[in-house]
Amino acid sequence: MRDTTSKREPSELVKASPLLMECYALGEDIDELERQARGAERLKEVYSSIPWHAQRAAKDPDYWNDLYGSRINW
Repeated sequence: MRDTTSKREPSELVKASPLLMECYALGEDIDELERQARGAERLKEVYSSIPWHAQRAAKDPDYWNDLYGSRINW
């Protein structure tokens, strides 16, 4: 029988984000956090060469997650 009380371990992408790890600690769905982390990584790949984004990302470790949360890609 599967143990439904244990939490799945987050990926390295989620672990790299203080914001997502805080959400994980508060019990947010791990699948949603993984989706957000992958989305933020895609934005980082596309926009990190733009100086305006690169400067902000250098100051804020959760910049790409915040940008993803703003739904810039919608």
